[in-house]
Amino acid sequence: MRQEVPDYGKSRGYKYPLNLKKLARRRMITRIIASCLVPIVGGIYSKLEADWLDLSKVSIPFRGLKKGESLKLLHISDLHLSKYISLDQIESALRKGFSESPDACFITGDFISDMPSEKDLDALSKVLYKFSSKIPTYACLGNHDGGSWSFPKGGFDTSNEVKEMLQKAKVRLLVNQRINIRIKGFPIQLVGVGDLWSKECFPKLCMVHQSQRAPKEPVILMCHNPDAKEILRPYFWNLMLSGHTHGGQFIVPFTNFAPFAPVLDQSIVQGLYKWDKWRHIYVTRGVGNLYGLRFNCRPEVSLLELVSK
Repeated sequence: MRQEVPDYGKSRGYKYPLNLKKLARRRMITRIIASCLVPIVGGIYSKLEADWLDLSKVSIPFRGLKKGESLKLLHISDLHLSKYISLDQIESALRKGFSESPDACFITGDFISDMPSEKDLDALSKVLYKFSSKIPTYACLGNHDGGSWSFPKGGFDTSNEVKEMLQKAKVRLLVNQRINIRIKGFPIQLVGVGDLWSKECFPKLCMVHQSQRAPKEPVILMCHNPDAKEILRPYFWNLMLSGHTHGGQFIVPFTNFAPFAPVLDQSIVQGLYKWDKWRHIYVTRGVGNLYGLRFNCRPEVSLLELVSK
């Protein structure tokens, strides 16, 4: 009886069953290629993301402002001038932030990594001056800016080089200091403390303890490392601006888990937090990074709009 359905396998010369050894070998090769491609593609993306700057805009309630009043503050951190982060990248980030016409600028430390040359520091001061000459610009220091933490890791033994660079750039540096400023006529106490890891954070020298009368003006606090909030808790401040974390630099996809964030309190790594009932902490992801890589955590400059409570 004639077969109704032709045997295409025979007509094309295929042999049945398939060679299972060849199939297993193909699968093994596919898995090896996939296991190699994942880190290669991830590495390429991490390098590209490190240059993919974000401009974050956040509204923060702030004591003392009347309804309808607002202040625009540019918050920048962790420039990390180094072989991984160029002056062009830093200037581009500053230009993006200043294009929003902020009323004042605050830079919360880690201007450098390692030990840049005098020529590089001079070039950085000139870049900063382009922008600090437009609006009041204030800063505090970070752990990479020289001192007891930085020196054993290839950095400067003191922060004098960075301090001189900022002085040339006309950036007002505060190290355990408090000053009274006005932004658009609004009075503010501005405090800048030294770096926690460098063992230079001394709030007693510059802050009002809660056992004393509260300041009339609201207090903005510049502090590089958000972990310092615990030793700063007994003092009056309304808004703390921090960096240091790079937003974690590597965030596990589909989670908020930042396994490499250099802080003890992993609940405060990036963004705005209401803390201790009546205060706010803002942690920016920063402009630069270490090793030229970021994953699922873009660099940023932050525009903070302070509004009436």
